[in-house]
Amino acid sequence: MEDGTETGGELQFPHANIVAARAVTGVLESSVGPLSHDTLIAGRPSGDREPGEPPTRVDTISSDGATILEELPIEHPMGPIIRRLIAPERPGTTDVVGEIVPDGIATTVVLLGALLEEGERLIEMGVHPTTIEQGYSVGLEHVEETMQSLSKPLDSFAEPTAAAEMVARSAMTGNDIGNARAAWASGAVEAAGQVGMPDEETLAVRQIRSGSIADSRLVFGSVLDRNEICDDRMPRRVEDANVLVLSGFKRGKANDGKTGGLQDPDFQQDGERIIVDSPDEIEAFDDVFVSRREQVVDGLVEAGVDVVVTRTGITDAYQELLVERGIMGIRGVNRLKLAQLASATGATPVIDPTDVTPADLGYAGLVEQQVIDQRQDRRKRRRMMVFSECLDPDSVTFLLHGVHGQLGEQAATEIRKAVAAVATANGDTRGPPGVLPGGGATELELANALRDAALDANGREQLALEAFADATERFVSTLARNAGMDPLTTLTNLREATTNATNGTTPGLVLPDKQVDDVLEAGLLDPTGIRLRCYRHAVDVALLVLRVDDAIDATFTDEPTDPGDAIYDEHAENHQEYLDERDDTIWHQ
Repeated sequence: MEDGTETGGELQFPHANIVAARAVTGVLESSVGPLSHDTLIAGRPSGDREPGEPPTRVDTISSDGATILEELPIEHPMGPIIRRLIAPERPGTTDVVGEIVPDGIATTVVLLGALLEEGERLIEMGVHPTTIEQGYSVGLEHVEETMQSLSKPLDSFAEPTAAAEMVARSAMTGNDIGNARAAWASGAVEAAGQVGMPDEETLAVRQIRSGSIADSRLVFGSVLDRNEICDDRMPRRVEDANVLVLSGFKRGKANDGKTGGLQDPDFQQDGERIIVDSPDEIEAFDDVFVSRREQVVDGLVEAGVDVVVTRTGITDAYQELLVERGIMGIRGVNRLKLAQLASATGATPVIDPTDVTPADLGYAGLVEQQVIDQRQDRRKRRRMMVFSECLDPDSVTFLLHGVHGQLGEQAATEIRKAVAAVATANGDTRGPPGVLPGGGATELELANALRDAALDANGREQLALEAFADATERFVSTLARNAGMDPLTTLTNLREATTNATNGTTPGLVLPDKQVDDVLEAGLLDPTGIRLRCYRHAVDVALLVLRVDDAIDATFTDEPTDPGDAIYDEHAENHQEYLDERDDTIWHQ
């Protein structure tokens, strides 16, 4: 059959890529909805290990679509393409727990699988892939128009804050760790209102083993969970604190040779030598350092510094001077945490400790050292520094208690997703603001709009629009299946309820109650921007898969590829036949 059907038992294009893409979507189907299931991704043994070292593997259990897609070992060439086009990139180059803030990844992949399955069915009926592409493109336009008509701004609700919390809870649906979703939703709304769309600097998530999940809270400030005061004689609690951040760097500028701490100049590091002729000269030289330290700390006092936080060290001599003047000192803070602290307190990172002005200082209503986790194999407990009650901070911190490891990573991801969902609904992204009804209610309206558009379409484009509508409803069937409900019966009941809906009600699938009811009253709201992005990405990847009608292995070797080693065996065989018939290739020179 033409257009890439099966020939001689081998899958041709675009069937080969459709089958590969659907294999990926099949893995993520069970992670859709509030009654989703966890997926176990078995880690492969690491190839990088020392002789005699046993192989190690890390298994991942998650119901988060982004995590599954990132960890899934995909060897087919279509797998990385799907992952690259759908899954987001990590912000920056840091490795921050829970830094990925995507939502709707599983929804996108499931919609992609449904679109490809419907497209494959049309190809088998004789519809050309180009016609399917045109129909899907027109269908996406109708999807966008329908979503815009259904979307409602948060401030149109009687209680906008309650509506925003509904959005946050929906973003965390299916991942209610420790039954804390309601409390975390409230914090997510506050965080989104304060910092907007979160990134690695504006939203920090710290995990602490001690305490219970119920103790988790949002701090309007910063938490240094791996640091403590550098001398026990320093104050452990400072109210109305003026905070100095000695970072050793400024954004966009080089270090300029400064240390980022309170230390004496390192002449050896600067490539200089000091030659002395007598012990008296050594003592005089020490006096210069003593005088410099006094001037630096006196300058801090004059500027009004209550707390100094450094990137590198604070020497014993400087600690003595800080203790005498009642200044709290914290040292060895990494750059990301320093940036978060500066954003939270409003401090300007300073390079040179001899050039500090009151304008460089930030503010925290309370700086306090707190005792937290028990150190492993030690009696001494770990401590952390909490900078709270900051005025209009540009960075806030979620302090999670009672979680660690994979559970902590999943909790951090869910919190970031919740904050991102509320920020998207508020319009803090490039996508449209507002919310849509969840529980499959939006998908039913989209399917009806697509079928209405199919009636006005010409020729075989009608079939593509109908297929798009069927793919949209298949998402609702997936929700029902994951909830243990009969998909066909549930979809029929939803269609009937939508047809008979009265003004002011929006029927949908309310889970975990497993009822067809008003989803707005049940508090099921999804951000318009995220939902629209799901459909755009799914259609874009579906069109990409349908367009591919050939494959070329771009890996060049000294020998032709054996049929068993090729991406597609038929191409390897054709390559070998070509080489056998010619004597002017590079392998014959």
